[in-house]
Amino acid sequence: MKHSQLVHLLSKQPQSIDYLGATQMSTPRANQQSQQTLTLPHKQTILSTAFGKEQRLLTEGNEDLDIQKIKDLQNRLISRCTTLEFLIQVITTQKNQLNSLPTIQKIEQLLLSIVNTIQNATKNEIQIGFLNREQKKTSSILFYSFLVFNKQKFRKEAELFDRNKSLQQEVEINSGRNNKLIEDNFKLQKQLKQEKNLNEINVKKINALEKRIEFIVSNDINIFEMRSNITILMKENEQLKRDLERKNQEVERIQGKLNQYQLVVSRLQKTIDNLRKKNEDDEVRGLIKKDDIELLMNFKIPQNLDFRIVCQKLDHQNLLNDLCEKGVVNTLQQISQQSQEVQKQQISYYCNQLLSYKDFSERLNQLLLLMEEFSNCQTIEDLIFNVNRQLPQIFKCETAKLWLLDTKNGLLYSYLETRQQIKALQDKGMVADTFKLYQAQNIGQKPKKAIIYRINESEQPEFGKSALILPIFCIGQNVIRGSLIILNSEQEQFSFDEEYFGIIISSFLGNILQRLVDKESWLIAQKYRSLMNHQLTDILRSQNKQTATERIKLSFKRIFGFQMIRFYFVENEQLLSYENQKEQQFSLDYGLAGMAARNKQRYIVNDIKRSVNFNPKVDLTTILPIFVQPLLNKEDVVIGVVETCLKNKLSIDIEREHLLQVSENLFGIEEPLTSQLQSYVELLAGTLSNIKF
Repeated sequence: MKHSQLVHLLSKQPQSIDYLGATQMSTPRANQQSQQTLTLPHKQTILSTAFGKEQRLLTEGNEDLDIQKIKDLQNRLISRCTTLEFLIQVITTQKNQLNSLPTIQKIEQLLLSIVNTIQNATKNEIQIGFLNREQKKTSSILFYSFLVFNKQKFRKEAELFDRNKSLQQEVEINSGRNNKLIEDNFKLQKQLKQEKNLNEINVKKINALEKRIEFIVSNDINIFEMRSNITILMKENEQLKRDLERKNQEVERIQGKLNQYQLVVSRLQKTIDNLRKKNEDDEVRGLIKKDDIELLMNFKIPQNLDFRIVCQKLDHQNLLNDLCEKGVVNTLQQISQQSQEVQKQQISYYCNQLLSYKDFSERLNQLLLLMEEFSNCQTIEDLIFNVNRQLPQIFKCETAKLWLLDTKNGLLYSYLETRQQIKALQDKGMVADTFKLYQAQNIGQKPKKAIIYRINESEQPEFGKSALILPIFCIGQNVIRGSLIILNSEQEQFSFDEEYFGIIISSFLGNILQRLVDKESWLIAQKYRSLMNHQLTDILRSQNKQTATERIKLSFKRIFGFQMIRFYFVENEQLLSYENQKEQQFSLDYGLAGMAARNKQRYIVNDIKRSVNFNPKVDLTTILPIFVQPLLNKEDVVIGVVETCLKNKLSIDIEREHLLQVSENLFGIEEPLTSQLQSYVELLAGTLSNIKF
């Protein structure tokens, strides 16, 4: 075949050389031509085998548009391969004749490139079709699973909604029944009371009639006169009945109004209690505190001792008020006008009151002396020990114990006479009501409920025939710091005088506790400030950067309790590390430390591993939040970078925690942890600026 015929035959074929084939074309060496020519039939056999596999895969799936396109492409490739095979045979047979032609090698190279391109394209199309079908199968399975899950979810929600609706209907029905039973019970009690009153009236009437009959029988009275008298009495009796019925109706009407007023009063009382707990309405609180007899409810030292008069009987109140208003002379003149028996009673009452005031004043004076002794206590343990030992004689009781709240575990603790610490539950017993309601309690008549539950090896309830439970407010009466529990009075119940003493001692103990807490807190703060100054002084004495790095890490460990710290010096746009006595240099493009140095900003990262700037060569690897801050000198130049993981509490917080309440601003360091770190890093930057290495 001539050269022109070959060119004409090639020009009849479709353009089958794609961009892949064009990039893979190369000029083969002369000694490889025969070998390439012999391997072409083998490549055609592989291509036919691939075509057969693809045909089987295509017959297994659905005949959709994509598969049809692949079939068409396959048929075109088979036809082209057949033509190429024919060309190869012609070229092989006519090789000796065509060796003189200058384009034989280019044609053979072009044919080999076309075969390789077609083979690669076929494999790629087969793999793409197979992956596409697998993806569609997976998508359909996931979509079907999602539909099944949603259907089950909607079914469960419908069932729960129906069940909730039925339960609400049952609650409404039971509530209606309960209200109806309450109303019936109230009506029956009212009816029973009316019947009892009528029965008492009838008994009185029968007794009166019996007396009249006895009088008539005992005296010789004319029957006609008796009948007329009985008729008159009957008429009077009927009139009295009608009057009594009208009075009963008025009483019922007044009783109904009284019940309404009582409901209104109870609601107002609840509102007032809520306002007092929230401390939002000072005017209402002021009105309540004017009531002299509600000492524990007001829980404030009264401005006068009128409660001692108000708590007396009405007659005795009048006597004391007359004595205060009229004076001694006028009161004696008024007494002299009374009978001897009344004079004796009134004089006896005045004498008893004089003795009572004498006892009151002596106990109050003794309490003042004890408060002075308590104020000299240097520790909380000494205060609790002295209170438990001295107060029983003031309150005339068996025991008195000051319990303070340990905020670490939520337990109450106190001390025995041997200074052995004892603990009790805060949320159980009658003492729990004091913490929940923020209110003192005066309990008498041997309550069935335990006063407090001690903890030894198990819970041990402590009972008493009477108890006075007083809250100890430490900061503005917003948080209860502890409770003073006074048990078993000599009388049946603690008196108003002892409630008055309890309010005074509770307020005074709260102030002493606050003073002791502030003192110990100040000592702790001074301790850590001294530690900070000592660490900065050691860093200032460093002779080289290796020593400075080690001392900086040690300062963070001692002051803040951090165990994972990395520190870098910054020089010539490089991070310098001195880990394990080896100097390492890193670019500022490395990690969060480099970013902080470049931007001159402080960063706090919650999850450093998810950060796009994280680099394990430079940054810490931890699940805790990361604090990164550059060290700037006076010229606003970065001289170093510190990176450490944050903890929940500082070491100073841990020492203060047993003294203070975590929820208050005064409990723990007033500034947050990040502010403390920032301040220390600024001091550290000033220290390093003054060191010449």
